[in-house]
Order: sequence, then structure tokens, then C-alpha cells
Amino acid sequence: MAMLLATLVIDYPILRETLSRAPNTKVTWEQSDLTRDDTHQMLVWVDGDDEVAAFDAGLEVDPTVKTPLQVVDLDGRRLYQLELTDDGQRASVYPTVIEAGDVLQEVTATHEGWRFRVAFPSEEALEGFHAFFVDQDLAVELQQLHDGRELTNDSGSQYGITDRQREALVAAVDAGYLDIPRSCSLAELGQRLGISPNATSERFRRGVETLIENTVYPDAQSP
Repeated sequence: MAMLLATLVIDYPILRETLSRAPNTKVTWEQSDLTRDDTHQMLVWVDGDDEVAAFDAGLEVDPTVKTPLQVVDLDGRRLYQLELTDDGQRASVYPTVIEAGDVLQEVTATHEGWRFRVAFPSEEALEGFHAFFVDQDLAVELQQLHDGRELTNDSGSQYGITDRQREALVAAVDAGYLDIPRSCSLAELGQRLGISPNATSERFRRGVETLIENTVYPDAQSP
């Protein structure tokens, strides 16, 4: 199965109000969870030390998120655990991503909008993702589109993985996380990366999944 790798810039309403009040802040999505009681929680990294107060004040009035469940400061970066409001859940594309089997490789946001780098299993999945925003009258721009088997990148992400996913994979090998028996626990690996065990697991899983889909799996399916 050949993945389509696309980069899209979207006028996404999630955190729009917050970021408008902190224009020099950058948000990097880490993971999302849909809980059993139908709530949508997400972890995001926030960079912009000079605008902490403005960002936090924006969260208090943002119609798409509730007050942060937790904020952790790690080496100058802040990790926020947020829960979407009803308005936020209606605006969220994440359920569409899960249903279609899309892989969010890298998602970032500033006051200018959101940038999604996504691996789609088919053209239909890409069309469905694009249609989700069009149906809500949101501006969406497709900036790049590649066949996963043809993607090359001199930065070391030639297989479609992000720099942070590559960092997690390399750290896992160096630390002995893949050894039998393991020489490093998930918590210890997370300490190396400066993130939580859950975030480490998600980053490692996404990196392995993307690496397989863009290397071994497409080759195995070739005629």
C-alpha cells in the first residue's frame, strides 16, 4: 500500500483565539485521546517563553478548549494537557483521521494557522480530510503532495518520519530499548527525550508505523 504524504495549511479553529493573543507562540501537537465518555483530550508542546501569560490568558477565553488539566515545564518547553469543549470537538478533524486510518506525522500551529503533515492511505482518505474543512467553510491549502515510495529528503527524514520520531527511534536503539532483554525502560527512554512515557510510546509507535509503511510494506505490496 503506497501512502500519500501531504502538507496542508489550514485555518483551523482549535486554539485560534489563544494563539491570536500570543502571536509569537508555536504549538506542536503531540497526541490526542478519545476517552470512553466521549471527551477529546490532547497533549501539545508550547514554545514561546515571553508569552506564557498571554497564552494562558487566551486559554481562559478560548471557546474550543477547557482550562488545562495539567501543565508540565520541561527544559524551557511546556507540555499542556487540554480537553476540547463541545465546540472544539465539533471542529476537530481527529475522528475523521482515526476513521480513515490517516497518520498525523507532524502538526504545528501559530497565530497564522495550523500546518498538518499527514500520511494518507488512499486518495479517498485525502479527499475526505480536505472535505472536512471545506464543509466547515475553513480555508485549506494543499502545499505538498508526494507518493510515499518516492519521497526523499536530505535531512534524514527520507522515509516520511519527522525529526522527533527519528530522534526517538535512534534513542531507542542506542539505549537498548529494543534489546532482549531490554536494557532501557520506556520511562528511561522518555527521560532521554525529555517527554512523558505516554508521549514517548506514541512518538515511537508513530515513527515505527510510518517507517514500515514507507519502506518494507510498500515494497512487499509491489507487483
